[in-house]
Formats: sequence, structure tokens, C-alpha cells
Amino acid sequence: MDNLPFFLLLLVALIDAALAAWFIGQGARAGAASDQARPRLVLGGTLLMGALVIAALAFFLFPPFG
Repeated sequence: MDNLPFFLLLLVALIDAALAAWFIGQGARAGAASDQARPRLVLGGTLLMGALVIAALAFFLFPPFG
């Protein structure tokens, strides 16, 4: 039970990365230069950065590594 917050944060980061991949894929399918694709690509990139931050917090704040 001591590792539960660590694994929950990793699960949240994984879900966040999956959403980022979906948005980036939708933006790439719409064409990178179109007006519909830019917001999806920006949102996907932002979600991907958020997933990295969440994963970093999991590793630095909670056991087994924190």
C-alpha cells in the first residue's frame, strides 16, 4: 500500500499520454497546416508535457524512488 500513490500517478500519466497521442494523431490526419489541426496539435503537445511532469513527480515524490 505504500506504493499506491506512485502507481496512481503513473496511471494518470499513462492516460494523459494516451490522450496526447490521440489528439496528435487527429491533428496529423487533418493536415499540419490546416486551421483545424493546429489546436489539436497544440493540445496534444501540452498533454504530453503534462504527462512528463506527472511522471517526474511520481518518481521524485513517492516511493520506491522518492
